[in-house]
Amino acid sequence: MPVPYRKVTPAQEDGAAAFLDVVWLPASGTFYGALLLIDAWGRPLEFVHNSLAAPAGFLWSASQVHHLGVASLAHSLFEACRRDPDLLVCPAWLGSSEFCRAELAPSIPFARVTAGSGPEELQWTWVNDPPGPTMRAHRLAQALQHRGLATEPCTRLRAGLREVYPEAPWDLQA
Repeated sequence: MPVPYRKVTPAQEDGAAAFLDVVWLPASGTFYGALLLIDAWGRPLEFVHNSLAAPAGFLWSASQVHHLGVASLAHSLFEACRRDPDLLVCPAWLGSSEFCRAELAPSIPFARVTAGSGPEELQWTWVNDPPGPTMRAHRLAQALQHRGLATEPCTRLRAGLREVYPEAPWDLQA
């Protein structure tokens, strides 16, 4: 006699983390960005990418170009994503916490991650309120950190961008 059970997919049980990265290539005047959704085990659930021609000219400061490019591209990626992640993670170099809070403005727990020389030196900086201990985002963040997946997806994002945009001048990256 079979044993009845309820099959739950890991993504439903563990939640999904969205990793965001945006790369500015001044040589081409283009921003390239991607959003990778993974489960708590690091398995990919969705990959969304886009590019954006940056504003140019003497009227635009480098800071304005960077802020506009990152925010516009991030919003286009958020809109194109078909799943609802529980957690958003980005590398710290994407922008300050103030910039991320004001310009990217996610309504889910959002962390900037800085990698050190080892896993124990990993630093999570919460852009908005950190998830409470009963939230799925809290368990997801702990699982990702425990499994060494707090920064590794950013490497996959960069590899994915290089693959989908082979014409970009990646060797001239700023």
